[in-house]
Amino acid sequence: MNSLWDGFNKRKFARLHLTCEVKIQPVGKQKTFTASTEDVGMGGVSVMLPEALERFDRCKIGLELKDGEPPVQCTGRCVWVIPSQDRKSSKKNFDTGLEFLDMDEFSRKRLQSFLTPLSQKT
Repeated sequence: MNSLWDGFNKRKFARLHLTCEVKIQPVGKQKTFTASTEDVGMGGVSVMLPEALERFDRCKIGLELKDGEPPVQCTGRCVWVIPSQDRKSSKKNFDTGLEFLDMDEFSRKRLQSFLTPLSQKT
């Protein structure tokens, strides 16, 4: 039996369970979300958001790598959204996968050098 999560195991880039602060501003909307990443990889991040994004919505992403440098900035696209409910508060959240788009080479190298030592620890 296949589950919804089976497709996520076929990613082009591995993801690390890593908590970084990320700011997400959906294109064309005034609202900006600040969240902690659930995991991070070269291809994207997953985050828990208080509101659902639409699949394929584009957004501006600012990813804080905790390395003393400004956040990595790029465009992203929402590739999946899974509603979930906090058992304690019964508040709805949305587990959201964002794919990185238009990341410049400097930011890509910076992200890679941030993730590489961490991936070797696991």
